[in-house]
Amino acid sequence: MKNETLQVLTQFHREVFLPDMQRMIDNQTDLMNVRFDQVYTLFDGVFGKFDRLESELVALKGGLARVEARLTDVETRLTNVEIRLTDVEARLTDVETRLTNVESRLRSVESELQVVKNELARFERWRSDLEVRFDASDQNAARDAKIAEINEQLTALNERVAALETRH
Repeated sequence: MKNETLQVLTQFHREVFLPDMQRMIDNQTDLMNVRFDQVYTLFDGVFGKFDRLESELVALKGGLARVEARLTDVETRLTNVEIRLTDVEARLTDVETRLTNVESRLRSVESELQVVKNELARFERWRSDLEVRFDASDQNAARDAKIAEINEQLTALNERVAALETRH
């Protein structure tokens, strides 16, 4: 009986239990394979996204390096422009100062010119008065000498006026 029982159990195991177990294991393996396929698909998607993100990161780093280089160039150019602008401002201040000095000297020359013109007018009136007085009196050498002296003074004054007007 012991042998018989062992044979029946062995046969039961071989014919019933083992195929059922194999079928259950196969079903579970199929289910697990489906799940693993889903997980692998998800991992493939994540890895694909990581690859794209890594490529984009490399591209962003390269672009950022180019932007930084261009920004450095722009900063250098801006610094040069600021230096040139400071130089232009200094030169403009110098020109303004010189222009103010020229305007001041011009007013001084105009004032001096007016004084010379007034003196010239006074000399011309004096000469006219002398000519009238000398015309009324006798022609003599003293009168001619005085008139020559006045004419020389008038010529010198006219030259000074001409010089001042060219400076004006």
